[in-house]
Amino acid sequence: MATVAAPRPLADLEQDALAGVEAEFARRARGARPWTPAEYVDRIEQVHVRYNHRRQWLRTHEQGVES
Repeated sequence: MATVAAPRPLADLEQDALAGVEAEFARRARGARPWTPAEYVDRIEQVHVRYNHRRQWLRTHEQGVES
């Protein structure tokens, strides 16, 4: 039987996504076509925008906690 884990906070998920961008940047730096600084900053910005949109959606669609 599987245990149910509590959902992780959005801030933790956002940090994981940023770490993923960092890892991809490092991987591509060793390859034939590394990201330019502008591409790197753009990817970081995309992560922040995605999570800000999610936070806004959650604020406007608050749901009660079921007991």
